[in-house]
Amino acid sequence: MFDKYFGFLKSHDEEAIIQSLLEHAKIDSEELHLLSNMLTVLLHEDRTNLDTMYDQLRQINDDNIKVFETVSDHIIQSNFDFQKQYDLLRLQQRIDAISCLIIATAKRIIITKNINAHLPNELFSYFQKLIDLVIESQDIFIEAIKKFQGSRKEALRLIHKSEEQEHLVDNARSESLEILFRLANDGKLKMGDCCSIEGIIEYLDDISDAIKSACTSLDWLLLN
Repeated sequence: MFDKYFGFLKSHDEEAIIQSLLEHAKIDSEELHLLSNMLTVLLHEDRTNLDTMYDQLRQINDDNIKVFETVSDHIIQSNFDFQKQYDLLRLQQRIDAISCLIIATAKRIIITKNINAHLPNELFSYFQKLIDLVIESQDIFIEAIKKFQGSRKEALRLIHKSEEQEHLVDNARSESLEILFRLANDGKLKMGDCCSIEGIIEYLDDISDAIKSACTSLDWLLLN
């Protein structure tokens, strides 16, 4: 699935680099949808396929790393001035951070499964809202990258929209934690279950923060 991206290795122009970063972000989106499926399986306690789903996510991530690990070298070897090289490297590194946090979240789901944690029904809708908002954040980021070459004004609008989206994610995180802590105080959750569930919530918020940071890097690149 990655063969079409290797043409990038022969080109150092901005359009080729941005296209490569866009493909990276699209694969991150694919990973997020698989993460969402893992969360759905965990919530409904049909957990027999979670390890297989995690292995699939891990494989996509590993292939992603192999394909795009040379992007930094090509940015450095380009004819851009120092500031543009720096801005492109920062954007690439922050897109990489999104991938890393998706894997970290998936690992927390596996831990939650392995300890046979109980996830109360009261949390289901909050988890769904949270993951849906994170996926929407990534979709907005992808659209901003697409608009970068053709309409920088539109790209800037989408970057600002991404910042607003991050606030929605943060609000959903707070709502989820409030329900979680209330259930724990009422004695409806074991300590380990509560900590494990809290970790998933926090990691989902971390993914959103990473997407916002990547959008900010794109914003800075627009100023170059």
